Amino acid sequence: MILSERQQEALNKAQKHGGKLIRWNQGGYWTYEEAAAKHSDPSLDASTLEWCCTTNTIFALVRRGFMMMDNWESCSLIHRGIVQEDL
Repeated sequence: MILSERQQEALNKAQKHGGKLIRWNQGGYWTYEEAAAKHSDPSLDASTLEWCCTTNTIFALVRRGFMMMDNWESCSLIHRGIVQEDL
């Protein structure tokens, strides 16, 4: 299965940050908890985050079985034998 560069990047970020990504307060974007914690003002634009991806990226990874939605606020990696060909 071929993933886009952005999808691969989202998987790598999730893996490096505890296997989870969280929804940014402004909606439409996802990041990892440490990046969100650096911004105490939730009204800031997502472009100020260290890293983020769109909801479309997350939903594509969920549809492909790489991530699962914990709830609307967070998603987690599905731990399976991911081999380089999957990425």
